[in-house]
Amino acid sequence: MDIEFHYYMTYLTATRAGLSTTDAEILAYSSQYVDENNRSFWINRGQPNAYRNYITQTKNILKPTHVLMRIYPIFHFIPGDPLSPTAQRKDGKLHQLNTTPNSKNANRIFDRAIASGDFYRIGIAAHSYVDTWAHQNFVGYYDAFNAMSGFLSRALPNIGHADAKHKPDWPALVWQDCRLTHETIDNRQRFLEAAHHLFHKLRQFVQPNGLASEAAEAADSLWQDLDQAIGEADPTNRHKALRIQRYRDLSECSRYGGQRLPIFDSKYWFNQALRRQPQRFTDWIPGVAKRRFWHDTYVWKDNYQNSHWYQFQAAAKVQQTDAWEILKQDAWQGLTLINL
Repeated sequence: MDIEFHYYMTYLTATRAGLSTTDAEILAYSSQYVDENNRSFWINRGQPNAYRNYITQTKNILKPTHVLMRIYPIFHFIPGDPLSPTAQRKDGKLHQLNTTPNSKNANRIFDRAIASGDFYRIGIAAHSYVDTWAHQNFVGYYDAFNAMSGFLSRALPNIGHADAKHKPDWPALVWQDCRLTHETIDNRQRFLEAAHHLFHKLRQFVQPNGLASEAAEAADSLWQDLDQAIGEADPTNRHKALRIQRYRDLSECSRYGGQRLPIFDSKYWFNQALRRQPQRFTDWIPGVAKRRFWHDTYVWKDNYQNSHWYQFQAAAKVQQTDAWEILKQDAWQGLTLINL
């Protein structure tokens, strides 16, 4: 999934479940920021409040095995049930790390995050939870299991859904996964099912004693609204901007909080917490520089510990550790990958 679900649809799902617009926006921004948080920073290096963040996405899919395993299966490709009916392949192959929708591991990881009551962490976990629908039948690791047919597939690294490019992430796309017994993939159906399950998770958190009939009615309403907002099939994803406009229009309806959701700004949280440290002239002179001139340096702004960016990073570290421990009990059993 991309920003359409992780930010816009997640916000609509959260407000429809009963979260306030403030909490829903934190949750939705955190969900999308999982994909934006792909750069490691060493802030105030050498100072008492020095800090290093932990990335939740990587631009380099050729990172070492242990690095990939601490990003992809945790935040994007949660290992599921290899015997799931949705995982049936023409070649009959199974994989222990195969991502399957709404799996036991995905539910355990998400439920632990919800129990924390931390909306940053819930948003991070929501990202990985709904990705089990979009990323199903791929593993978050370098493996031929991910390979698809064609010349381009042979030229691309078999990591995650690299061979399928962006096809699993576009909500209005119908495409073919030639590896599967049932080749035709309808992303709209997958995305709506993900929103439906996310809604019920959040609704139970917000209203644990609420009426089941009211929750079902709200879930049906959400399904219909998102279905209409996605609109017609879009094979080239050229109508993305129009869909985003429709999601934002929906956010102004009272059932979604009645407040227009801002356009996602990937730098907003970061710029609230940090400022770039100006470099001295000597830093640019070879042989004299104390720092490499191509490395930006950053320092904290005042009250940084209450900033969204800092709280997101703290939640990401907790989520990574907790999810790793959950997967170690099941998914990692029997694996011989180094540095696990």
